[in-house]
Amino acid sequence: MSRIKKALEKAKAQQSSETAAEKADKSQQAPAVSAAVSAPSYFKTKVIKIPKGRFIQNNVITVEENHPVTDQFKLLRTRILQHTRQQGMNTIQVSGFDMDEGKSTVAMNLAISMARDTRQTTLLVDVDFRRPSIHELLGLGPDTPGLKQYFENRVPLEELFINPGIHKLTVLPAGGKITASTEIIGSPAMEDLVQELKKRYPDRYIIFDTPGLNTCPDPLVFSEYVDSILLVARAGVTSTESIKTAMNLVKREKILGTVLNDAGAFESMGYSVKY
Repeated sequence: MSRIKKALEKAKAQQSSETAAEKADKSQQAPAVSAAVSAPSYFKTKVIKIPKGRFIQNNVITVEENHPVTDQFKLLRTRILQHTRQQGMNTIQVSGFDMDEGKSTVAMNLAISMARDTRQTTLLVDVDFRRPSIHELLGLGPDTPGLKQYFENRVPLEELFINPGIHKLTVLPAGGKITASTEIIGSPAMEDLVQELKKRYPDRYIIFDTPGLNTCPDPLVFSEYVDSILLVARAGVTSTESIKTAMNLVKREKILGTVLNDAGAFESMGYSVKY
């Protein structure tokens, strides 16, 4: 525990601070959306109402409003919005360091929390083509269509979006494993897709679930397309060496912070927000 915390604190200290000129420049960018955003009406998007019990069974706790873990994710949401909203940064990559750190569960909980904020809608996209799991958190089968069908069979995105019965939340599954995942992620088609999703609705945040940074090239390639990166470590699983290695791979200015999983006062529930 202490080694992981020290490594996270060291990584934070090494991040370069913004100059006054950079901050002034950013302040001239897109203003915050202040008006409340109503829940959209779904026409082509599939509405699959996922039972609350299924979410909770899969450790997606933010469906429970009055829960300590929900408050932790509200804190995480607030910190993210404070850092990104004024700058017009609305694409967030969620990645771990290795495997089995809970990054997909964190991405799902964060997406629900973000959707419940009054000022934006949220889209959660599974870009982990090696070990897709967002469909599992929803209790859906592995044959649930998604990005794989978009790239391989040219299925329109509108036919792949899913609303899980949560207002202002849309999910785009991976659609299955892709053998040449790095080539797909590094293609102009993927870059164009991210930009199209980013610009389609200015009041929407897009959260991309990607593999661990030390597991394969995919998340590093994908990081070039997004505004910011949220990292997920797991107490007792993520090593100090893994943290150091990953921090040397990504651009420090893109790192929003780290969620330390299975730690702190809510260890039994699995989440503790660390910056």
